[in-house]
Amino acid sequence: MTEAPISDRAAAIKPSATLAVSGRAGQLRAQGKKVLNFAAGEPDFSPPTAVRKAVADAVHAGPVKYAPVPGTPALRDAVAELMSTVHGRSFSRNEVLVSCGAKHSLANLFLATCNPGDEVVVPSPYWVSYPDMAGLAGATAKFVPTTRADGWRMRPEALAAQLSERTRIVVLNSPSNPTGAGYREDDLQALGEVIEARAPRAWVICDDIYRDLVYGDFSHVSAFKAFSESLGSRVIIVDGVSKTFAMTGFRIGYFVAPAPLVSAASRIQSQTTSGAATLSQAAALAALTDPSVPAEVAAMKEAFTRRRQLVLDGLDPIPGAEALPPDGAFYMFVDVSPHTGPGARHADDIELATWLLEEKLVATVPGTPFGAPGHLRMSYATDDASLTDGLSRIGDALSSLPTA
Repeated sequence: MTEAPISDRAAAIKPSATLAVSGRAGQLRAQGKKVLNFAAGEPDFSPPTAVRKAVADAVHAGPVKYAPVPGTPALRDAVAELMSTVHGRSFSRNEVLVSCGAKHSLANLFLATCNPGDEVVVPSPYWVSYPDMAGLAGATAKFVPTTRADGWRMRPEALAAQLSERTRIVVLNSPSNPTGAGYREDDLQALGEVIEARAPRAWVICDDIYRDLVYGDFSHVSAFKAFSESLGSRVIIVDGVSKTFAMTGFRIGYFVAPAPLVSAASRIQSQTTSGAATLSQAAALAALTDPSVPAEVAAMKEAFTRRRQLVLDGLDPIPGAEALPPDGAFYMFVDVSPHTGPGARHADDIELATWLLEEKLVATVPGTPFGAPGHLRMSYATDDASLTDGLSRIGDALSSLPTA
């Protein structure tokens, strides 16, 4: 029997490595095994009390209808007000598009700005979805290599080498997934000068989803503060409620951009998902506006700060496992290259991560899908006891291995 074909576009898309590991961890748990999941990129906390109340109130208020495609007016106004405060410039409702998560916001933007033959420039290591989003939009991803010695931050000359007239998007993710690296103001100024000189028609997408989850003396810097006014007119800010407010399942993201681009992306959204879920938008509005929320967010951040140090301390004695203290987010990007490759028991990080999951029941994400072979990403968005137990298992496992 002849099978109907799938599109080349679908065939070219790789499944999410993070979701694949989390899925396998779930299967092992269903078999009754005690798996410690350090793969998932979502907080383990409940959303703030006001958020949960807002959902219940919205359910009981009456019929739940479709939301407007670009978002409810109240939520768009709240996003505009917040972004105006954070970025030091005035945004209005017509410069805001609310979508089904920040990933959806990014996908809309890639589709709204890229044509076949365009290029999307991404620092490497990178969040696994950026390259495939570029491909879906008909563009080609180009990577700017970064190193642990440079704090996983792009150097201006490395960025310049990947920019051209064909560059349509430059992605900045600060703090970053998977490395947790953040850009300081002088870093952004230097990168902005290169973008202006080498990519005169490029949009700069600032993926700020981890903006509030920062540690130590690092603070998030708005690209609008660091860039020139002319480059600032090409800046797009992507943000959302998933990480800061522990609202991953509500699927609400948003971006602020010039009104014509918002209108174009809204037309795309109108033919795919339409408006984001009405109840989720009510929850997001509460997250952004209810005065009781900041105290609960601060408590979550305090826990992440403690867990970050717990993981750093736990990794310190493990042979062949090194990581930089992350500036933000909730990931530890661990160099395990001494345990992979010629002379080591495991050929690569994928094989090592698989062994840790199947044999040691610890779920991590290999670095190869992020563009960084020889690394593992560990999420510390889980409880202290699980982290302590998991680090002990990882330490025992790696200590038993020969190194290359």
